[in-house]
Amino acid sequence: MSIALPNICRAHFHTKPIYQPTDFIERGWGIFSFWIGSRVNSLRVMLTPKQRRGMACILSASLGGNALRYALTGSNQKAHAFALAASSLFLIPTLWRNCPLFGDIITTFETSKREVWLTIDDGPNPEETPAILDILKEQKARATFFAIGRNVLRWPHLARLIVENGHQIQNHTFSHNASFFWGASSTFAQKEISLCNEAILSVTGIEPYQFRVPVGFANPFVHGVVERKNLQMVGWSASGNDGIRHNPKNVIQRICKTLTPGKIILLHESSLHGQQRGNRAHTLRNLLLRLESEGYQTAIPSWWVVVICFACSND
Repeated sequence: MSIALPNICRAHFHTKPIYQPTDFIERGWGIFSFWIGSRVNSLRVMLTPKQRRGMACILSASLGGNALRYALTGSNQKAHAFALAASSLFLIPTLWRNCPLFGDIITTFETSKREVWLTIDDGPNPEETPAILDILKEQKARATFFAIGRNVLRWPHLARLIVENGHQIQNHTFSHNASFFWGASSTFAQKEISLCNEAILSVTGIEPYQFRVPVGFANPFVHGVVERKNLQMVGWSASGNDGIRHNPKNVIQRICKTLTPGKIILLHESSLHGQQRGNRAHTLRNLLLRLESEGYQTAIPSWWVVVICFACSND
């Protein structure tokens, strides 16, 4: 015998659940990120960057010692747990983009206006830089170019053109070893940063005072070098993930989704396999038009504004 269900029951069985699995994942990740961020901010208030790096080294060594002790006594499960904890203490803050645990990093700037800081990485590049500079001039926008030292030496006229057009040029390492710079030693980081500074100074006559790490991954040794060289490490707070093959429309949507005054926008000017020449400039033009329609202007914060931002982030 078949039983007819009331309409309200049919509607119930055919209605999608209010919460999808992805909702719980996103909410869980958001809560975890907030918790980690609050713990990091607490440490930033209590300890200097050098003290935080020292504390991480001591804790990691202690955990590693326990791992070795348990391994020698045959307690492999405990040894693995302590070894994992010791490595995670370094790897998680290193591979967490723009994480300030091991050192200060600028991701926003103080402003009372509807302004954002436009930053462009991985140049100069003869296939993209000229068109990008034309778009910036056309839209009366200013940007900071985080340049690769070997590109500056290869195309010095483009580096000088960036400066002549009223933009900033800053340090993005000499060779941009993105795949393994996260594991750089102090010696390697020192060499990469120094060579890039020297290249920019020799070509433009301007010595960089800001540095951006490739991919946003910086270990304690890299932070230590940046601090000793009196450089400001600059991250970002609005990215469209245009460092990989992308749709320009999606890039702009991601950037503008959570955009607020004082945020730092990340774009790239390197050539990508499978992307048409001029794609970077096209994305930039559409982004600037979108920013203008929403009442935003681009600005390069002065050195003292960035210093104030550092102070406020540590209060």
